[in-house]
Amino acid sequence: MDITPINMQFPDIRLMNRLGEGGMSSVWKAMDLSRREVVAVKILNKDFSSRPEDVEQFMAEEKVMEAIDHPGIVKGYELRHSGPVWYYIMEYVDGYNFGALLHRKQHLKEVDCLLICESISSALDYAWNNFGVVHCDIKPENIMINTDGEVKLTDLGLCHVFRHFKEGGRDVPDHILGTPAYISPEQVYGDVELDCRADVYSLAATLYHLATGRVLFPGLDSEEMMRAHCAAETQAKDPRVYRPELSEGFCQMLEAMLVKDRDGRPSLWSDVLAMCQEVEGGVAFKPRRTPGVSSVALAPSRV
Repeated sequence: MDITPINMQFPDIRLMNRLGEGGMSSVWKAMDLSRREVVAVKILNKDFSSRPEDVEQFMAEEKVMEAIDHPGIVKGYELRHSGPVWYYIMEYVDGYNFGALLHRKQHLKEVDCLLICESISSALDYAWNNFGVVHCDIKPENIMINTDGEVKLTDLGLCHVFRHFKEGGRDVPDHILGTPAYISPEQVYGDVELDCRADVYSLAATLYHLATGRVLFPGLDSEEMMRAHCAAETQAKDPRVYRPELSEGFCQMLEAMLVKDRDGRPSLWSDVLAMCQEVEGGVAFKPRRTPGVSSVALAPSRV
């Protein structure tokens, strides 16, 4: 993999340390000398900077982040390039991501998971309704909390580029945008136009991991995990198997958000926010619509 060296030269930017590394890019903490402030810089790896389709995807991501102005979404400032390398400047979040926190604490309390759910739902409600954005990669590592306790979503605006091949009579993409532990069934097959319901599923898979300390389908390789999200006969354990203190309402909310057929999930982020508020109010509710097969199997109601 192409790793951007710390001594690489960028006009008016002094790289400080790498914050993260992905398949196509790396993110660095840096000093923007023209802005006179600490920023984050996302750099497209050299190999991808030479491919027009990857540069186009990278530019589209930055354009969306620059247009969106919401306190729950990391702000993009400016797209630049230095020679053949493309990069963009964005808000630096002085804090940590929930993947790192999960590693230290093993699991989060329900009240903290509900705060995350409300914050991310509110941010994506704005992004979906105003820009038609589907994040496609919601996971603990892409959700941050700053020193003021504000929850922020990162890596917004991925483009949906799928290349298909036939397997078992159904199209399966050989390039999938998303992370296997949290990906929605419709992202796996890539045979429908994605909408916000894909993110609803991924947020619930993330909340399941945060609340229990376990992903939905542990012990599987990436391909097996993605198939588990799709297969009707494959369901994760009731979250209360791992954390008996979790409320009935919280577990029912996850069940409703994790329906494998997207037509059975909440279709609006406002519905997810309403469920959060009911759970916070101590309500053990029944989903508003027939849920269908969920990726989590709840035990019979205790209410």
